Amino acid sequence: MRLVDHTEPFQVAYSIYHHEYLGYLISAHYVQLLPNGSLSLVHQGAYPDNISQFSHGLEEGDSELIKLSGEILPREIIKKFGGNPRQEAEFFLKRFDGEVKKLIDAYIQRRLASILPLLRGKHVFAMGKDSYPAQHPIKVLEEEASVLFHFRRKETFTRYFPTIKLREEKIEFQNKGAIMLCLDPAWILLEGEIFTFEEHLDGKKLKPFLLKEFISIPREREEEYYRKFVTQIVERYPVYAKGFEIRQVHKTPEFSLLVQEHDQNAFSFSRQVGYDRFHFPLDKPGGTKASFEIEEGEYLFYKVIRDTDAEAKIRTLLDGVAPNSNSLTPWEYVDKEKGLQWLSAHSAELQGNGVRIIQSSERYQITLDRPEVVISTQESGDWFDIKAVVRIGAFEIPFIKFKQHILRNKREYLLPDGTVAILPDEWFSDYRHLMEVSDEPNGEVLRIKKYQAPLLNFPSTPNGLKEKIRNLANYEGVPEVTPPKNLKAKLRNYQEEGYNWLHFMKEQGMGGILADDMGLGKTLQTLSLLQSEYENGAEIPTLVVLPTSLIHNWQKEATKFTPDLTIHLHIGVGRTKDLAVFASKHLIITTYGIVRQDIELLKDFPFHYVVLDESQMIKNPDSKTAKAVRKLAARHRLSLTGTPIENTVMDIWSQMSFLNPGLLGNESFFKKFYVLPIERESDEKRSEKLRRIIYPFILRRKKEQVEKDLPPKIEKLHYCGMTSNQQSLYEETKNTYRNYLMELISQNIWKKNKLNILTGLQKLRQIAIHPKMLEPDETELKDSGKYQEVKRMLQTVLSKEGSKVLIFSQFVKMLHILRDDLKEQGITYNYLDGATKDRQGQVDSFQENDDIRVFLISLKAGGVGLNLTAADYVFILDPWWNPAVESQAVDRSHRIGQKHTVIYYKFITKDTIEEKILNLQRVKAKLSDDIIAVEEDIYKSLDAVDLEELLK
Repeated sequence: MRLVDHTEPFQVAYSIYHHEYLGYLISAHYVQLLPNGSLSLVHQGAYPDNISQFSHGLEEGDSELIKLSGEILPREIIKKFGGNPRQEAEFFLKRFDGEVKKLIDAYIQRRLASILPLLRGKHVFAMGKDSYPAQHPIKVLEEEASVLFHFRRKETFTRYFPTIKLREEKIEFQNKGAIMLCLDPAWILLEGEIFTFEEHLDGKKLKPFLLKEFISIPREREEEYYRKFVTQIVERYPVYAKGFEIRQVHKTPEFSLLVQEHDQNAFSFSRQVGYDRFHFPLDKPGGTKASFEIEEGEYLFYKVIRDTDAEAKIRTLLDGVAPNSNSLTPWEYVDKEKGLQWLSAHSAELQGNGVRIIQSSERYQITLDRPEVVISTQESGDWFDIKAVVRIGAFEIPFIKFKQHILRNKREYLLPDGTVAILPDEWFSDYRHLMEVSDEPNGEVLRIKKYQAPLLNFPSTPNGLKEKIRNLANYEGVPEVTPPKNLKAKLRNYQEEGYNWLHFMKEQGMGGILADDMGLGKTLQTLSLLQSEYENGAEIPTLVVLPTSLIHNWQKEATKFTPDLTIHLHIGVGRTKDLAVFASKHLIITTYGIVRQDIELLKDFPFHYVVLDESQMIKNPDSKTAKAVRKLAARHRLSLTGTPIENTVMDIWSQMSFLNPGLLGNESFFKKFYVLPIERESDEKRSEKLRRIIYPFILRRKKEQVEKDLPPKIEKLHYCGMTSNQQSLYEETKNTYRNYLMELISQNIWKKNKLNILTGLQKLRQIAIHPKMLEPDETELKDSGKYQEVKRMLQTVLSKEGSKVLIFSQFVKMLHILRDDLKEQGITYNYLDGATKDRQGQVDSFQENDDIRVFLISLKAGGVGLNLTAADYVFILDPWWNPAVESQAVDRSHRIGQKHTVIYYKFITKDTIEEKILNLQRVKAKLSDDIIAVEEDIYKSLDAVDLEELLK
């Protein structure tokens, strides 16, 4: 078969043909022209993939038509709907039925509806039986036809039929071979002409009459038929009726907005237009609307002629102020508070433009007056009495009456006149916490403790109280206090500010967290406070609770800076059970473990202060330690920590429940109201509210803020490759656990076996550091790429005169490997892990002995209580999920007293889980501002997606 020569004249022909299964289709073809300009017999299909060859001979619209017609070629349809074009017969015999057939028919109809209007002015033909595309010419008319439906209702039946007028003449089309090419809208091929209709005619209404003259409906089915089918015809098309009446309704439109309760928490707004007694949704525009009725046995249609211009004007007005303007449903599921605000803001404008607001609730009518709280307070000893009223229109109601509504999240409040006020949404966030912790001494006022004053920081709070709250939150504005006479230290400026703040907190009767960065002298500031207290007449001892590792440090600093303070160490197996011993001492130093064991003994002793050092030790509120500490009795309470929030927001609740009981409500309330919204939903408003409440009780300074002369800390990520044997073991282990995880996920049992997967992650971390930790006896695994780099970098550091290095790993096995190598090379070192007895001896030796330049430390054992400013290098051999732990390790060296720049190397093995841990830290970590750092416990929160990502 010859193909069309695109360099010679040709013409694009559009051919109508019938497919056995798909019905009438339209295809595009190139047909070669003869020298005289007539069509030759040489032709080929016109498809999108050959259009570039013939583009020079195409007319406007041809490219689009070739694309659209190409989409309904049988082979393309088969391919699109999952068949093999080479097995066409099999596809249509086995798959072309049911839903597949419906989908394909609809697909073809949509494209025909686009193709047919574009064929006007084109060369259109009926295809010949030999598939010649230009057999019989067809004209696609510019003129559109009109249709008139005739209904004749008689005693026993109704008969109806359509007539068609084209070019001002009635045409005969029934039983004349007319073909319905497209149904929506209707396009008909009749006697070589294709035409459509003015009314956008639904072809289904006309198709039955291509082969029959009329349709009869028997009397027993008549009413239903009139109600469902004839109403549609009357509404959309011209109708000539006998035996029933069609009345036209011409009225001025009346607009309304119907307010409906969607559920207990949301409104739906229905925009409506009414003509006399007929009402229609405004969001469904149309020129006419029909209604069927039966009056005294007679059938009657009302055909409402709608004012489309007036409707469009109101619709535009409403669209411009929709309550959910950015939603796919701008008028539905509108939060009640938001809906009430919207109505308050726009009701006057809408009513001024003729839109009535109608409330359809059968339960109540909603007042459009927005509740307003007016707060007044009165100090009474250690308490604030809150006398507040709520104004709603003409009503004034005591604020305390709304307490149960707020606690139960009930938004509807019944007013004395029977209408209902919708309580503002912000009440349930702003006032919920206040209602949760307040008392009701006489049923008329709410009462809170003075340290709960930040809960009153609302727009309606009196200015005097706002000033007091601002003072609480502004440590720079607290009064200066003379340092104690016998303090053997010169306080730095920021330490004096901290000392003043501690005094201020005591005078206000509030417990606080001194949360300065590690190394800024929290112990010295606390000792200064206690020295001042005892110089000014305090007689009762202070209890200092700390980790065992800090006992020596506290004893040493107290002896150095406050030698006048007498110390009793309440530690060890032989510790006294006679608390009379405490009375003659100033400082009782003990550990968290001892408090837990001796709480029944200690809880009745009235200490002057209870000081918790490294107070993150009580971060788990359900732990025995936290419960024991909360039982201690003291006039004043103080916490010291560089990480007030280490893993979860719940950490701060545990500490505040010790310092200021009741400030943050009970544990279940705090979890629901703060922890879940902040950690799971990243609720910034709730996070800011919590920050505002706890801000007055936390003094947090960073080293770079207060110590301008502290040398810089330089962090460097040092990437390492793996050895070939190491990489093979890593890939084998990773694939084993990944396949295991995929199997668990497919069976939806991964949560039950999560511990096994976490064990796999731990193995991967060990292999990435040194496979010898996992396989100590495998000789081919005696080395690792990272370990080679660590040793190389260590030699570089040791070649620099005077430099010292701290080497941290969370794996004690790794420290042992390195320790053995150092011994073999004759390099002296110090070592500390959880089993080390003389921690301070190891620290002092490293600090004071110039010959010891390497200190091996387990990450967790060395996280607190160590001052190692002799080191100017820090190696982190393995990244931990929580970056705060790494930061604590680095700050053993980067603290006051450090004279050199601290260079901090974090060793990362490329293409391993270690890189993914860094990414996961960025995704999962939730940080607030300078006060606290919030980070989810990543190990606990890993989900299936995270685990899969780590095992990729």
